Amino acid sequence: MKVFTDAVRAGDLEGAKKAYAASRIGWERTEPVAESFGDIDPKVDVREDGLERPGPGEGLDRLAPPGEGALAGQEDHPREKQLADALDADLADWVKRVGKAEITPTSMANGAKELLDEVATGKVTGEEERYSHTDLVDFKANVEGAQKSFDLLKPVASKNDPKLVADLDKRFAALNALLDEYRQDKTGYDFTPYDKVGKEQRKELSDGVNALAEPLSKLAAAVVK
Repeated sequence: MKVFTDAVRAGDLEGAKKAYAASRIGWERTEPVAESFGDIDPKVDVREDGLERPGPGEGLDRLAPPGEGALAGQEDHPREKQLADALDADLADWVKRVGKAEITPTSMANGAKELLDEVATGKVTGEEERYSHTDLVDFKANVEGAQKSFDLLKPVASKNDPKLVADLDKRFAALNALLDEYRQDKTGYDFTPYDKVGKEQRKELSDGVNALAEPLSKLAAAVVK
């Protein structure tokens, strides 16, 4: 994240654009339990056009495309510097809250399922990253976050519902394989820009997420039996 906010403070538009997608990966992985951290999620992850009265200090997405129109061609950019400082402060606050958050097996399981529902019905449209078109980076990080929740709950779920666990293993593998088709570097997070992904391909991604979300909805019950 610091690479991104440092670039914004420096007025380095190209550097900020390059760092933007990677800066979101850690945050997107935590989405299954984001509500456990109180008001940090809406403070960090709101877009400027989603605010009724935009003001300084709200949001990672407010700097996407990072500084475009605000940093480009300007020697001084106090508003963007202020946003970058506020983002660093909010994320430092988030780190402090992580160890104090109340996260239960049920909230983890339900959060993972709700996140995939959001991906399948909202994020897959491209509206969330409408400026940067780095949606597939977010998708991958979201799936990784949901899978991490599943992996943490797997020892208990395996005892209570081994068939469900086997099904989830298969469906996570299938969705990851589908996302891998859009990787441009094969191992990292350089994915095809989402504005280059066609309507049928987007439907295929949505179907893949839905195919995973359905059995994932049963995970909460499998860990409280």
